[in-house]
Amino acid sequence: MLKLIIADDERVIRESISSLIDWNSLGIELVGTCRDGIEAYHMILDESPHIVMTDIRMPGLSGLELIERIYEANMDTQFILLSGFGEFEYAKQAMKYRVHHYLLKPCNEEQIVESMKDIIKEYYHRQAFQDLKERQKALTVNLHHSIMGNIINEQIFKSDPAKFSWDAYSGFMDFYQSGYELCFLHYLEEEYLNSVLSLIYDYMGEHAPGIELYCIYVKNSLILFFERYQASYDQFDLFMQTLKPKELPFQLDYKRCTFNSLEQLLKNLITKIRRYGIIYYMNGLEPVPICNYKNLITKIEELTARLIVAEDAERKSCVENLTATLNDISNTDFLKQAGSRILIKLATETSYLSSVDTTEYLMDLNQQTEYSEIRRMLCRKLNEVLKKPSSRSQHYSPFIDKIIRYVVEHLDDPNLTLKCIAENYLFMNVDYVSKRFSKETKQKFSNYITALRIQKAKQLLAEGHTEQIQWIAQQVGCGNNPQYFSQIFKKGTGMTPSAYAKKLNGGE
Repeated sequence: MLKLIIADDERVIRESISSLIDWNSLGIELVGTCRDGIEAYHMILDESPHIVMTDIRMPGLSGLELIERIYEANMDTQFILLSGFGEFEYAKQAMKYRVHHYLLKPCNEEQIVESMKDIIKEYYHRQAFQDLKERQKALTVNLHHSIMGNIINEQIFKSDPAKFSWDAYSGFMDFYQSGYELCFLHYLEEEYLNSVLSLIYDYMGEHAPGIELYCIYVKNSLILFFERYQASYDQFDLFMQTLKPKELPFQLDYKRCTFNSLEQLLKNLITKIRRYGIIYYMNGLEPVPICNYKNLITKIEELTARLIVAEDAERKSCVENLTATLNDISNTDFLKQAGSRILIKLATETSYLSSVDTTEYLMDLNQQTEYSEIRRMLCRKLNEVLKKPSSRSQHYSPFIDKIIRYVVEHLDDPNLTLKCIAENYLFMNVDYVSKRFSKETKQKFSNYITALRIQKAKQLLAEGHTEQIQWIAQQVGCGNNPQYFSQIFKKGTGMTPSAYAKKLNGGE
């Protein structure tokens, strides 16, 4: 239930509102009433209510001062202001604190209930949106870590790492523009690895929230790298230099290097670690071994490459050979690693697998501990490829085709943008997507979607919806704005929708 506090210096109003409404029926718990702004402020800090209904004028703190303090405290509290007739203009100042709900005294039960319903609806809508953002962030982080592990795998086993191509991954991560920091902690024995990593994760969570930390462990050395997020790293260096869990008997040797790009960092890093037989890529506190099974890796890469370009008749053979190769792997961690390599390749270079679905699938895969279940999951996913149309039949790159399909399916959305599609559907960099879209389709996204909307409008007009211009505007993504729809239609066709419909019917 959502928690509510009522604050008003008039006892009759406080008691009337608190007893007038059946709060439980609205899904609300009334946790307290307050006589002034100071009492309300303290109760808000103690109870963290979702909703506060407050008078605009109270002793101690006014309603606006109370809202300002809570806003500055970054608490997710929604306010309903109670104001007299002469105070309404004054109350509008609260809009800068995102307060949009006012009740003019005296107010009745119906007005209060309607305001509460609006607040409740907004809260759950905002909560759903926040949950979606958190899930999308988790998916993006997981995808980045899977890609990074895949890149390290590929580079380690390449005969010439200098010729490695970043093109397959450049739509998901920035390899050229953003600076990176590379850190080494030497003389760290494996038994102390988790203790040290836990302290580092805690530090980054507090001082650099949102910054993805990539970790590798090789032969008593912990290697960390992350995107540059500030100008000076004096505080970070001091933390790392003095990092010493209680159980660690000696001080670690620390070193940090700065690189102008992720590409430069990875080339330097791979040169240093490829000589080791086993490299542990850290998934949180879990070390995932990258084993030097060179022959199997080479075979898997060749089969995956063949599958990517195979026609329908050849794909069954490729999938069967890949499945048989995976069955030859007896090590659970390496099976996960090999399977992830195949799925990421298929998701990034073909239209067989969705990048979002693959990311979710890899999250589930990485949580599995049973060898038989991991093998079953991978085989089932590979068999899905056989049901898909050939990727070579696509006119555009796979992710451009995904954009085109998404636009067609969501054309009625007036808020449809390339930025929204790139970040929330493809999980790709919008600048990269925009450039590739323009290059492959020979037009800007805005021109493409406008042309598509005009084409759909022509179709609807041809089907006889000539008297439903407002409805057509909604169907083609112009919202409840028939004037705007008419403007873009005329600009694209040289005539208004009505004139075009008249022409279809044989008029002049």
